[in-house]
Amino acid sequence: MPERDFDSIYKDYSRLVYWAAYRVLNDKEMTEDVTQNVFITVLKNMADIASLPDAQLKGWLYRVAVNAAVDAKRRTGKEVLSDEPVGAEVADDAVSTEEQVMKKMLYSAVRETLRGMEETYREPLMMYYYSEMSVKEIADALDISEGTVKSRMSRGRKILARHLRARGISYE
Repeated sequence: MPERDFDSIYKDYSRLVYWAAYRVLNDKEMTEDVTQNVFITVLKNMADIASLPDAQLKGWLYRVAVNAAVDAKRRTGKEVLSDEPVGAEVADDAVSTEEQVMKKMLYSAVRETLRGMEETYREPLMMYYYSEMSVKEIADALDISEGTVKSRMSRGRKILARHLRARGISYE
């Protein structure tokens, strides 16, 4: 595999880093700071990471982003909750107010459930849905088998579905 340069790493993985950090912080400004710091770390470690296979690089970036976000959260002790996903567009007039309220309730319930979920189940779900990592990439990043990833994701989805049903929230 040819070595990558910083620009290609940033272009290919900045979204993954941002979302991994945002899922921990739930704060746009802090997430932007953490993302910037992660890519400073990338610059400092270019000699070591430029030739990593894609799956290893993706896993490394994910772990660095999550760890940096946890550290930032610990330093500030600040948790800002928002019911809007990052980058949410201005409400479409074609979408009814009721639909908007239901979506907001669903986002909030999913986020709250994920926050309270055991890390064993939360982490693979977040890596898959929010960081768009494949099962194989998650397995490599967490150093577990693909079967274990699939099992944890299945259990995590069941926990999530059970909590949503208990709140009377339809998600299908």
